[in-house]
Amino acid sequence: MLTEEVLVQKFITVVKRRCAKVGELLQYCHVELVNSYWGCPPKLIQHFVVYYPSMLFASINDNKDVFRGVAQDLGICEAVCINATRIIRDPASRLKEKNPILWLELQWVAVPIKKGNWHLDQDLPHSD
Repeated sequence: MLTEEVLVQKFITVVKRRCAKVGELLQYCHVELVNSYWGCPPKLIQHFVVYYPSMLFASINDNKDVFRGVAQDLGICEAVCINATRIIRDPASRLKEKNPILWLELQWVAVPIKKGNWHLDQDLPHSD
């Protein structure tokens, strides 16, 4: 069985090969493979989660089918897209206490980056 990190890397690689522009969006996102169990007896269900910043909402939303297709091609049941900025700014979120590593990763994703205001001054894809 492949490890979670290998499956995430394969997911990113296949997305980049299938649609280069969508693959470029993933450099601003955090991708994880989530394992959950459902039913009686418990059955393993895996899905990819793509955490994205708010500024990429429209671009990510337009390409959900690409993510889902790649996930299914890799034998994973689903790919889910979640707004990282919304999770970080939610005052009721307990993510910081429950999973501090994921919370830090999402901080990197959710930081607002604007052209001309950051030291990397690169052309970022905007969904405006």
